[in-house]
This record gives sequence, structure tokens and C-alpha cells, in this order.
Amino acid sequence: MPVIRIDVPEGTGREIKSRIRDGVKQAVLDTLAPKETKYDYVAVREAFAELGDGVPLVTVDLRPGREAERKKALVDAIAEILQAELGSEPVDLYVLFRENPAENHYTGGTPLPAWVPADR
Repeated sequence: MPVIRIDVPEGTGREIKSRIRDGVKQAVLDTLAPKETKYDYVAVREAFAELGDGVPLVTVDLRPGREAERKKALVDAIAEILQAELGSEPVDLYVLFRENPAENHYTGGTPLPAWVPADR
């Protein structure tokens, strides 16, 4: 886990969206959740908006437990990816972290366990 949704401007090419998705999936492993798991979901979708006026918008739904430093590192990595792929300025990026208890996250009809760092 987490579930990440990235809104980009309408008309963003498939190749660009694919590179953003792959880059963010790697950024999650490098910063927020340093172990690969089948619960890391990243979706890139188009929104009727312009760079700096509504997009890029990133929503991160996750279980509680990540330190502020991990979240900041993810935001910085996403900002770099979106600047490279869309030309967006980091100041225009809005990231919203929404933390919900593990019992509110289900996959296959089973709630996820509480999040713990990979080294524990």
C-alpha cells in the first residue's frame, strides 16, 4: 500500500503517463515504503485543468505510520518526475496524504495489517 492517484492535464500522452506511473512506483519504493508489495497502486488520470491551476494534483491514500521525512521525500521525488515529464514547477504540485486505519483498507475481502517499516 499506498494507493496513489495523479491528475495530469487532459491530452497528456500515454507514453508520458506511463513514465510518470513507473517513476512514482519506484519513488514509493525508494522513499515511502521500501519493499515491493502487490498493494502499491499508482494511477495517472487526465483532468480538465491546466498546469498550475488544478494540476498536477496527487492523492496518496495509506495506512498510518510513515514519518514526515518519508512523505517529504516522496513529494520531492514526485515533483522531480512531474517537472521532467510535464514541465510543471514544484510550486504548482499539490499532494494530499490521507491516512486511514488498516481496518479500512481491504484487498480480496481481507483487511490489511497495520503498516510497519520493512526493516522491522
